Amino acid sequence: MTYEQIRVLLVGRMAAFEGIEQKRIFYPNAPYPAEYTDGSGIFKPPATGLWCRFNVQHGTAFMAGMADKPYTRKPGRVSIQCFTRARTGTMALTELADQLEAHFGYWSDGDLECLEASQVDAGEFEGFYQINVNIRFRAG
Repeated sequence: MTYEQIRVLLVGRMAAFEGIEQKRIFYPNAPYPAEYTDGSGIFKPPATGLWCRFNVQHGTAFMAGMADKPYTRKPGRVSIQCFTRARTGTMALTELADQLEAHFGYWSDGDLECLEASQVDAGEFEGFYQINVNIRFRAG
């Protein structure tokens, strides 16, 4: 699989997630919806509710076999940063993270398979509370 094929499948899986409005999921290097900018294109978090950032982080590819040509595996991790405003509680945030874990954990499509999902409580920073959902994957 190519890195672009991996990206397309993982973004497609995230786009199929119904646990949060799609406009509240921010993808790498994509334009922000107008309602989440300050007018100059600078990101302005939603005033209420949850929101997420989606990212694919590739690991080091390795040769997994040899036949008529080398066979390469491409491991990596999907990282979904989930946010809520500070001092609004963590129940909704944890429930969202649980739903994302169930949505991605052990899902596969062709030569791409997601493995276990983990949650990392990143805590509070600059007025937001964050939980990261990390899902290992391998392709090829």
